[in-house]
Amino acid sequence: MSAVLSLARPSSSSLTTAVSTSQSRALQQSRRVLPNPFAPHFPQTVFHVDGSTFTHYTTSPRSLFKLTKDTTNTPLWNATRFLGEAEEEDAVTGRLGRFNRRFEGLGGSGSAWLEQADTEEGVEALKKMQIEAQAVMGTHKQEKEDVKKGKGGKRGKR
Repeated sequence: MSAVLSLARPSSSSLTTAVSTSQSRALQQSRRVLPNPFAPHFPQTVFHVDGSTFTHYTTSPRSLFKLTKDTTNTPLWNATRFLGEAEEEDAVTGRLGRFNRRFEGLGGSGSAWLEQADTEEGVEALKKMQIEAQAVMGTHKQEKEDVKKGKGGKRGKR
C-alpha cells in the first residue's frame, strides 16, 4: 500500500518549492545562450600593378585582390613627383600649399620688403608702417586691459 501512496501526487501541504517574486527575478541576470559574435579574418593577397605583392588579414572573403590603378605614378596620389625636383613637397601640397596658392598674388612673400629698405623712401615707408602697427597694437592692448578690468572697451561686457 505504501507503494501506491508514493506514486500518487503529493498534497499541497507537503510541497517545499521556493516561490520567486518579481523583485528577485529583476536582480538576477540570465546568461547568454549564444557566444559573443566575432568577425572572421581571412588572408588576402594584394597584387600591385608593378608586380609587388603583400598579404594582410581582412574581413573580406576574397583571397586575391588585384589593383588596376598604379598609385605610384598617379598625379592625384603623388602630386610632388610631377611638379619637379626644384619645389618642395610641403610648399605645394597640404595646408601650406593651399595658403600659398590663395595669397600668391598679394606679394610679401620672400624678401620683397627688404628691397624697399635699400632706398631712403623705402626706409621712411617702413618706419611709418612700424609706427602705425605699434599704434594699432597699443589700442588692442588697451582694449584687452579694459576688458580684464571690467570696463568693457569697444566690445562691452559679455
